[in-house]
Amino acid sequence: MAEWHRRYKGDHGMIEPKPLPSRDGCQCGGSCHPDKAQPLGPRDSLPVDVSIPKNEGDCACGGQACPRQYLAITGFILGAFLIVHLSVNMLGFWPSRFQLVVDLIHPLGAALPVWEVGLIFIPLTIHVALGLGTLWPDKLRLNVRKQHRGSEVRYWLQRATAVILLAFLAFHLATMRQWRFHLPYEIAPWLILGPGPAGGLFEPQRAFAFVSDTVWHFWDGHTANPANLMIVQFYLLGVASAVYHLANGVATGAEVLGFATTITQKEWCLRVCAAAGFVLAAIGMMAWYAFAPGAHPRT
Repeated sequence: MAEWHRRYKGDHGMIEPKPLPSRDGCQCGGSCHPDKAQPLGPRDSLPVDVSIPKNEGDCACGGQACPRQYLAITGFILGAFLIVHLSVNMLGFWPSRFQLVVDLIHPLGAALPVWEVGLIFIPLTIHVALGLGTLWPDKLRLNVRKQHRGSEVRYWLQRATAVILLAFLAFHLATMRQWRFHLPYEIAPWLILGPGPAGGLFEPQRAFAFVSDTVWHFWDGHTANPANLMIVQFYLLGVASAVYHLANGVATGAEVLGFATTITQKEWCLRVCAAAGFVLAAIGMMAWYAFAPGAHPRT
């Protein structure tokens, strides 16, 4: 029987089967993966080699560092910052406590930008660059190549929340950091009918009032203004996207870095990340609502 199944060419007229096209690996977006999966022809799909079991988690990165590993590492760093950031913002229910935490952070002076660049902006730049490289081949299509980590819906939501987060971070940093989004309104006030938006350089001496005005009174002092409501809902969407992106990213990142290898470990990791995601979502919603005018007692 062994001789019967042996593959050879010769007088017997046997044809050596063609090798199957290689898998796309972990979908890390690196240059080692083809842009499109090669379709299988009828002759290619007939011979099946069952002698060596296929590992669904194999990566085609050739044994080198996978870009998804750097995505996972920088994602963990940014995720830790997100947890701290939302937890601190939840203190907005007690403005005096929120101001106390801000007063403890900002006296760092020249050391504060160093920490921000090292722990936030550098990891964020790496994460965005690698994320765009992963996002570009498949865009926001739902039915794409087979994913070895997570379902198609989870993979699509990860990409969709990434796009939302990119837009939200650009707006958030522009309205609360040193770039001062409302500077054009100060230079050319005749371009608009009325005062410019409230966002601008963060004012640590009046931290609660500044954040509340920037989120809930971006255009004017009327909370019910449709323009203000759009900004408020955009912040809510940004928080929800950040929470999902972190929870699902940690679950898949644990597999990429080899922390969860067995099926049982992957299932437990997904459950823990889902539960933690719900807790973080609650914290984020409280942090979002804490700065609403009249939403809480002020002490």
